[in-house]
Amino acid sequence: MASFDLNALSGINAASNGLATISNNLANAQTVGFKSSRAEFADLFSGSQNSPGNGVMVESYTQDFGQGTINGTGRDLDFAIDGEGFFVLNDASNKYPNVYTRNGSFKLDKDGFITDQSGNELQGYLLDQTVSSEAVPVFETTLRSVNLANLNRIPKATDEMGYDINLNGGIGINVDTNGSGVADPGAIGRANLLKLVNFEDGGNVSNDSYNGTVDFSISKDIYDTLGGEHRLTTNFYKRDVVSVVNSGNDYNGDGVNDKYSSWIVQYTLQDHNAETDTYSTSGHVANATGALLDATGAPVTTPAPAGTDRIEGQIFELRFNTDGTLVDVLTPNSVAAPVGVAVTNNSLPGADWTSTGLNASLNWVIDTPFSGANDPLGNSQSTAVNINIDFNKMTQYAGSNSAKGVTQNGFKIGDLVGLNTGFDGTIEARYSNGRSISVAKLGLGNFSDKNSLEKLGGQTYAESFGSGSAQLGSPQSNGLGEIRSGSLEYSNVDTTGELVNMIQTQRTYQASAQVISTSQTLFQTVLNL
Repeated sequence: MASFDLNALSGINAASNGLATISNNLANAQTVGFKSSRAEFADLFSGSQNSPGNGVMVESYTQDFGQGTINGTGRDLDFAIDGEGFFVLNDASNKYPNVYTRNGSFKLDKDGFITDQSGNELQGYLLDQTVSSEAVPVFETTLRSVNLANLNRIPKATDEMGYDINLNGGIGINVDTNGSGVADPGAIGRANLLKLVNFEDGGNVSNDSYNGTVDFSISKDIYDTLGGEHRLTTNFYKRDVVSVVNSGNDYNGDGVNDKYSSWIVQYTLQDHNAETDTYSTSGHVANATGALLDATGAPVTTPAPAGTDRIEGQIFELRFNTDGTLVDVLTPNSVAAPVGVAVTNNSLPGADWTSTGLNASLNWVIDTPFSGANDPLGNSQSTAVNINIDFNKMTQYAGSNSAKGVTQNGFKIGDLVGLNTGFDGTIEARYSNGRSISVAKLGLGNFSDKNSLEKLGGQTYAESFGSGSAQLGSPQSNGLGEIRSGSLEYSNVDTTGELVNMIQTQRTYQASAQVISTSQTLFQTVLNL
């Protein structure tokens, strides 16, 4: 009869553990990232194979890692995984290399790291600043903590620009319509007019600016080393259509000189005076060492006094072939006195101009700033603002001037104002300086045997020998799920199913208790014989 009691007692213990599991599931029915469990029972058997058995035991507790309900929250730092995988966290206790969770409720700590509510830092693939461009972000291949604090706290000086502009090829040659004070007025290709395009009325030299109408002009704000804004104005002038006879250049490699259209592009730099709401010239051309150049092309070793004429414009020639594509960019060998030629000889001599492919380089000293500058004191020996210009997307088709875009990679200081996270886990940060850049891609981990993970509480797990090594990757790759930003994955507990299981387990508990009661009655009967 004692075996009755022991078997029934094991049933009570097993049912009690089953009820505890159900109770835990129901208690966490609204817990973010929680995965339900079930108690799995196994019979106990020993001795003769004809014996009824020795009762029951809880063999294991198995978690259901199935998908939970994803609900939108609208919060930038709430992430849900739709599919396989766990968020990877750096363990704040340093007990484990990493911990893993499906709870995507994150926050920013005081240092700018994305962490869970317990302070574990979210891991991701950070932006590789050395090889990334504005248009094509490239991410590192090693997981690191994602930090958003300092990415735009340090301003960046503009050092790259790109032009995607169509110049109207159907217009005529640009001429100096005024001609006042010009000995030989006419097309901009002439030597004296090219020199004037290098200047605005910045000094006491009379008539030192070109009087012709600009064919197309566009302005773009650029930034210096302190994050100060400066307006860079780009003016385009159609110089000429150069015939095959006068070309002297074979651009398609067929051994025959090619006809091309020639444009002059002029750059000037201005600062905005907030008090007067006006712009005035603030940037002047520098030489290779950063020194300011005067009107003769000689370095200015001290800040130039008022009334001194300095080189205020930098010019290049753009050449387009007969199908409208850009084939060459040339820069004058003398920035002080670029050599032009008469209208009857339309080519610009190679000895005086140098081809730079489809790129060019701007070199400026900012010596009269109204906003922050690379040298706010106006030292003409300050480090120059150097900008590489990419003209690859320039075209010249007849019809109209059209600017699809002018890009530059500088920015002023900014504060984080929001995040956008894509399905592939790419985090795009929005800053108060108007920039929106990809800063990291979330990392996910998965395991061969998730039920062998070490359970740490707080919906976090640690790798164990039984789980196998973490299989790391980015969302939407290698079978890993995708990220739903502004959402959370809630518990996958089926409340109705758990209540049904509770009733069944309760009956098992009651039946086992009844067996013990019956055993006691039988034992008492024997004693009364």
